[in-house]
Amino acid sequence: MSHILFQLDHLPAVGIYAFLVIWLAAESVGVPLPDEAVLLAVGFLAHKGSVQLAPAVACSVLGAAIGSSVSYTLGLRLGRPVVARIARRMGIHPARLERAEAWMRRRGGIGVFLTRVVPIARNVASYAAGIASIPEKIFYPAMLSGSLVWCVTVLSLGDTLGAHYREILRVGGTALLVAVGLAVVAVVAWLTWSRLRSRGSGSPS
Repeated sequence: MSHILFQLDHLPAVGIYAFLVIWLAAESVGVPLPDEAVLLAVGFLAHKGSVQLAPAVACSVLGAAIGSSVSYTLGLRLGRPVVARIARRMGIHPARLERAEAWMRRRGGIGVFLTRVVPIARNVASYAAGIASIPEKIFYPAMLSGSLVWCVTVLSLGDTLGAHYREILRVGGTALLVAVGLAVVAVVAWLTWSRLRSRGSGSPS
């Protein structure tokens, strides 16, 4: 995370916002990129005043929406055989895509929302929603609301941790800072998952 902070801190605010859009779009279209570390880093930069939190949230959600929309459309228009070939090139086994599709068929909109809020098969979730023919009027509101919850939570966490950045580094270094951030994200994700899974059981992972 310190390397990400160093690189981003040398960009102007508009560059950081553009980076967020591109990174989140790539992650949401299936590229295996860790969005948590980037969102935490940008949240810290918001604490420093390098960027503003509201535009950072907007750019993050925009990127996630672009990537998810592309994945969903490909799944909806091309179907599983073609998407499976695309997914395989990204290192995603077809069986995982099939499990995600079956899970989406059972869970519908709540499944779309969950895969944006917690890291459950996120890089195949929108493909699976398209293959499962989740209606657009269900997919888009669920995807956007889930992306908003996730981005606000992690960016705000980075902003909050920024107030204690020096203390955490002094006690345990960068590793502890990252561990604290990811631990809180994991707790939030687990609580959200536990609250919403009452509609059914199973996971697309």
